[in-house]
Amino acid sequence: MARVEGFEPANSGQTPTGPCGVWGDSDSGAGVLGTSGVLPSGVQNAPTGNAGVEGHGVDTLGVFGRSQFGTGVLGVTFHQEVGSSSGVFGSSTAGGNGVTGFVGSATGVRGSSVRGGGVRGSGATFGVQGESFGGSTSIGVEGRGSNGVGVRGKSQSNSGVVGVTTGSGYGTFGLHFSQDPGSGVFGESVLGDGVEGHSYTGFGVRGEGRGGGVHGVSTSRDPAAGGIVGENPSGFAGVFLGRVRVTGFLAKAGGGFEIDHPTDPTNKYLRHSFVESPDMLNVYSGTVSTDENGEAAVRLPDYFEALNQDVRYQLTVIGDFAQAIVAREVTDNEFTIKTDRPKVKVCWQVTGTRKDPWAAANRLVVEDDKPAVEKGRYLHPGAWGQPEQTPTDREPHRTNHQRQLTQLMPEQLKDRVEPALREADHLDRDALQRLVTEMLERVHPQGADERERVVGGRVEEELRRFHEDAGLGTPRDA
Repeated sequence: MARVEGFEPANSGQTPTGPCGVWGDSDSGAGVLGTSGVLPSGVQNAPTGNAGVEGHGVDTLGVFGRSQFGTGVLGVTFHQEVGSSSGVFGSSTAGGNGVTGFVGSATGVRGSSVRGGGVRGSGATFGVQGESFGGSTSIGVEGRGSNGVGVRGKSQSNSGVVGVTTGSGYGTFGLHFSQDPGSGVFGESVLGDGVEGHSYTGFGVRGEGRGGGVHGVSTSRDPAAGGIVGENPSGFAGVFLGRVRVTGFLAKAGGGFEIDHPTDPTNKYLRHSFVESPDMLNVYSGTVSTDENGEAAVRLPDYFEALNQDVRYQLTVIGDFAQAIVAREVTDNEFTIKTDRPKVKVCWQVTGTRKDPWAAANRLVVEDDKPAVEKGRYLHPGAWGQPEQTPTDREPHRTNHQRQLTQLMPEQLKDRVEPALREADHLDRDALQRLVTEMLERVHPQGADERERVVGGRVEEELRRFHEDAGLGTPRDA
């Protein structure tokens, strides 16, 4: 039994199941009410609803709990509906805190849940705010998940998670610490960009690693889609400060070398164009002088015959009106020049077409028809006097309309979104609408009016604008 018992006239009829120091019972007010000081005007000194324990304090604590080894204050709710009740609930009508937890070296506030959220916060500014006063390794808010997500942010119209720093650290920092392969930061999007970065003075996205700084992979079925895409209308789309290796086919509109001008390196650049050919040509050249018999053997690299076929020759005599011929073609990586008089200087050039395995499997298609989606459009519309709004883009521009569509895409339905949106010129609006409708039914099962507004309004309009921006015309009516 309790050492001190108190009953409000309308008691609940319950009795303690175990020993207790103080027992208060009421079915219409507070079982135990404690106050300290005079409460401000307009603040009731008794609860308006039922409460097991309620405490009020002006300049002191309303409720204080202390335990040497256990829990100082414990709140439990047995309500079955997720999110409808709280084990511990704190509120503030002014500038104070609803619930504050403070500890010397452990966790100030800790929440755990079997089915719902361990800690849930809502507010006009911050739903949950954490602050740390420690050093550079301290954490304001930390989330952990044994098998699930440690921290998750979600927003219907803005950013799900935002990280800000005013120092030299990172606005958002992700660390993967496991023997299994994984990512420190992972971003995924159905229609937009998986990861997007902006900077006013530095790099929008920067990658650094022993295996590679940036690794881009395209899963599109379009053979022209890029694993890494760089775009700059007036400057360089890509800048490489070092060697560049390309293991596949390289397509370009033009090119050449650019160096500091040899005679005026501080003020000028010097540029030369590449030598272009419809064949995969290798060029070898040199000079040689014939002997007293008018012959000269020219030795080529040991790999010449293994690399080249369809060999062609050019000879030019220097300093004399003499004749020169190729007396013997390349054999054992060597050919012979003969002149009609001795001691003649000859310039020679030999070209061969590559026949190595990669070249044999990837012969250049000199003339090719454009795919259906690219017909009528240009790689360089301005050079043909065409409007700049109709370039041959390998994928439609990412516009605000496309991002609006992205925000409607449900993560739980992404395995069905991909087939509907796989090709930009075959967007299935009906399938897209069905997906969005199902998503809204899961998120807002009671919001029929909202579903009709979003599906009938936003999806229709944003998808129509996306089609127009991508140069795909107006989608068919539903």
